[in-house]
Amino acid sequence: MKNICLYFQVHHPFSFQTFRYFDVGESKSYYDEWRIEREIRDAATNYYLQTNNYFLKLIHKHKGILKLSINISGSALDQFLIYSPELLSSIRQLADTGQVDFTGSTNSNSIISISDKKNEFLQNIVKNQERTDYYFGQKPKVFVNTDLLFNNQIAETVAEAGYPAILTNGTKKILQWKSPNYLYCSEDQKHTKVLFRNQNMSNELTSILTNPDRTEAQKQYKNLFAILNTINPDEPIINIYLNYKSFGGINQLEKQQFFQTFVSNTIKNENYSFSLPSQIIEQYGTISEIGTEEPICWVEHFHSDYYPGNELQKDAISQLFKLSKKVENTNDNSLIIDWKNLQSSDHFHLMDENHPDYSSNYSAQNTYKSKYDAFINYMNILEDFRFRLKLEEAKQKKIQVLQKSISSLQKHQ
Repeated sequence: MKNICLYFQVHHPFSFQTFRYFDVGESKSYYDEWRIEREIRDAATNYYLQTNNYFLKLIHKHKGILKLSINISGSALDQFLIYSPELLSSIRQLADTGQVDFTGSTNSNSIISISDKKNEFLQNIVKNQERTDYYFGQKPKVFVNTDLLFNNQIAETVAEAGYPAILTNGTKKILQWKSPNYLYCSEDQKHTKVLFRNQNMSNELTSILTNPDRTEAQKQYKNLFAILNTINPDEPIINIYLNYKSFGGINQLEKQQFFQTFVSNTIKNENYSFSLPSQIIEQYGTISEIGTEEPICWVEHFHSDYYPGNELQKDAISQLFKLSKKVENTNDNSLIIDWKNLQSSDHFHLMDENHPDYSSNYSAQNTYKSKYDAFINYMNILEDFRFRLKLEEAKQKKIQVLQKSISSLQKHQ
């Protein structure tokens, strides 16, 4: 029996606006608030609400048979709360069916896991666990890191956070000759199970859903089952990881009809069934240890050994986490929120020349024209953040001096 696990990713970053060097110290907001609101309202109306209703009906139609999982980033959750609270109610309806798992992640789609800030990474994970439990009534059992990042160090921290399993990308760099369709365990953390995204199935299904040529998509659909049927019968787990937005937008009805056909054909075949990730890690044992010191990942449009990135990205990440200690000592809520949003991987993706924003179909709506624009803008914001940290530090010192003076006066009274 082949168990198909469907994982859907929901993520929206807090996009930055143009921030020039002369804006440093001028109390200018970092965020393109008009764009953020426009994009999240569009996503809620034209993608998520309709897709949630579609899956709700499909789950009820195939009672107890169709199962899926959803991963919602902390920044997406924040934006839903601000701009579309009705979307959370819609997602909670899916949770209440008992047929949907909610996987855990970092609290802000953060790249903290590739830094040496283990305690902060751990706090980030725990915060997301708490929020997932609060809003959706589930304590997640499978960890899905930002960009599916994984290495031995990450596995160790995830285990400390109490997760029994982690999902990552099924790339040859780590698997080599092994199949992604088994359950493994981390070589350094034997009790931490490792699930792998099936690249062929995930990529093919994504291609079908995003192909505007529906005739061509139908041909691809036949190929999808051809790929499925080539998988060895003894390989029990097929993890398919997709962007949830793939089901909405243009040709939404055709996409839904296609996926309904995929579900129906899968159910009719006695060799396949849909399973939840939480069920898989309970029902199956691991076949061998696996691990890597170098990080692997899955970033759409980029390669699987993307991190630690190019020179611009490495410099930006290094400069960011140099401020970690100063942030630990602040109680300023606005600084803490900005610190969280500065860590989002999206900002660093924009520092790569292969980012789709820089392709031939460049839009005037894009904030940056090149990776250098993205890097400079980010570093200007980081400089302003550093300036604000210094002001806060000076403020706290003044308060401490004042408190000592008051304490001294009280002793002499």
